[in-house]
Amino acid sequence: MLYWKLAWQSIVKNRLEYLPFMLAGSAAVALNMVIQLLIYSKGVKKLAANVSVIEMLTFSQIVIAIFSIIFLLYTYSFLSKRKQSEFGLFSILGLQKIDLIKISWRQQFISFLAVTFFGLITGVVFSKVLILLFMKLVGGTEFQLNITAVSIVFIVVFFMICFLFLLITDMFSIFKLKTISLLHATKKGESEPRSHWVLFGLGLVLLTMGYYISLTVHSPLKAIGQFFIAVLLVVCATYILFIVASTIILKVMKRNGKYYYQANHFITVSNMLFRMKQNATGLASITLLTTMSLVVIVTTVSMFVGQEDYINQQFPRAVILTSSSDRKVPIKSVRKVASNNGIKIDKPYKLGISTAIAGDLTTQGKLQPLTGDSVGSADNLSEIQFITEKQYKYMANNSSNKLKANEIYVYDRQGTFNGGNITFLDKNYHVKSVLKKIKGIPSVQPNMTHSLIVVVPSKSVTSALGNEFNDLGDTKQNITYKNQLLFNVTGTEQQREKFLKEVSQTYNITSEDRFSTISVLKEFYGGFFFIGLVFSVSFIMATGLIIYYKQISEGRSDQKQFDILQKIGMSSQEVKQTIRSQIIWIFGLPVVVAIMHLCFAMPMIHKILQLFGIIIGPVVYLTTVLTVISIVLIYYLIYLKTSKTYYQQVSRKIS
Repeated sequence: MLYWKLAWQSIVKNRLEYLPFMLAGSAAVALNMVIQLLIYSKGVKKLAANVSVIEMLTFSQIVIAIFSIIFLLYTYSFLSKRKQSEFGLFSILGLQKIDLIKISWRQQFISFLAVTFFGLITGVVFSKVLILLFMKLVGGTEFQLNITAVSIVFIVVFFMICFLFLLITDMFSIFKLKTISLLHATKKGESEPRSHWVLFGLGLVLLTMGYYISLTVHSPLKAIGQFFIAVLLVVCATYILFIVASTIILKVMKRNGKYYYQANHFITVSNMLFRMKQNATGLASITLLTTMSLVVIVTTVSMFVGQEDYINQQFPRAVILTSSSDRKVPIKSVRKVASNNGIKIDKPYKLGISTAIAGDLTTQGKLQPLTGDSVGSADNLSEIQFITEKQYKYMANNSSNKLKANEIYVYDRQGTFNGGNITFLDKNYHVKSVLKKIKGIPSVQPNMTHSLIVVVPSKSVTSALGNEFNDLGDTKQNITYKNQLLFNVTGTEQQREKFLKEVSQTYNITSEDRFSTISVLKEFYGGFFFIGLVFSVSFIMATGLIIYYKQISEGRSDQKQFDILQKIGMSSQEVKQTIRSQIIWIFGLPVVVAIMHLCFAMPMIHKILQLFGIIIGPVVYLTTVLTVISIVLIYYLIYLKTSKTYYQQVSRKIS
């Protein structure tokens, strides 16, 4: 009973540290619970794109679970330092290390029960709102909250393992450290760090390489693979430069006598310099979490608000009928079926376009068939479709000069092609013009492959290419032309569905329509947007707690210092001005660096958005600006709230 009493008294006594830790743990439990409830929701399973949505939710569950572990470990490290000092006192009073472990596991058990209980309750309560939001974003019509035993067991077991690991860290600290070390764990000072110019140079090189990759990537497909490389480089560079560059900058300030020997600058610079080892890691973590919030929100919000533009690009008209044979789609017969179903057809036109062939398009403009070595690589993978010059002139209402036998027009849907020639195998064609668009042809395609539309003088060119592509390369491809009829329709959803089904079955043609595609895309992009919100809330919450614990730990360690400064003649107003200067430095630097990271990441983010058919225009730029403003405002609110904690800690010694 004594151990339970000591464990409970310790929690109550250190509630300033325990309460945020438990709130953070409860929030982590709630977030995991919400994702679990979504995965097992019957409403989600009834979505048209349920497989893709559940895969996204499962991925987000893995990410949130990993983040929860890191989050708990990091926040607990601040609490652990306080507990070590308390254990040192218990040891002096006669308790053995085994007694300290008994107290520790009871503390962990109480924390686990509180965190799991409040987290599960909060998760269930808020999940109703969040699932309703999720169904709204993805266009779901059936709201169902299914609390399954599997979800609850998963949450309980997962966080039991997390708290067991925290107990192991406590046991390791107790067995490793001596009593006097435990007692003074919170009073350890820092020595002035050295200036590591080699590491400084390494950090600059890594940062430059990361920025260079983002600024120079041209292919949207390459952007996905290179994005993670650039992120890894920038993450390493951020930690190195915060640890090393900040020390160098502070020492340069210290050498500047006119700047350094001022009351507010002297205390701020010297205080941060001697604690830079501890500060730098925390500041780098805050910077990266803020950057992650910015990148996730910009990307997912841009995808969600840009989906309508994507649909408009993919569907020049509401319906696309495609003939599976050489015969054309019978427009009169289609009109008759439409009339029988109460559908009105508007603005129809015909399009003859080839099936796509895939190949390796080099930077020199040479297209080669796919082979066993290249078929799995996406570096130079391109899909090519062909239309005849006659079709192009009909679409563009253009009566320009006729193409010569070795001349072509090229329309690059991604806008990255700027060559003067294209070589199909050994046959060279001069690109007479690179077209910005072709009226009436979809400007995006459903898959993420780099895509070209090539205007050729006649079908004889593609016939020869098709034969050569079948003679060479491991992947055999035919080039055949399909006939399409595109038009707008008016009518109810039931009338449209019946009409399209009847047309497809009667005339052996395939149909695509804007309405069903919007439904599927809304589920896909809405799911991304929701997961982005969950991730962003997690990152912002982690940022706030890291800042909070920094303010508590640094406030307590600074109490005695500021008391001494006042005793040697420094006024209370000067002390407060010094504190304000120090806090602004700690809060301002991560925000500035995070915005800088975002600016250099934008070219790569734009390329990734292009893969999803998002137009890089005013919508994306406005989203970026609003996101930055929102994050800065949230960050400022965190600053106001947590800075009060620091003032309260230090003000106990300020008269």
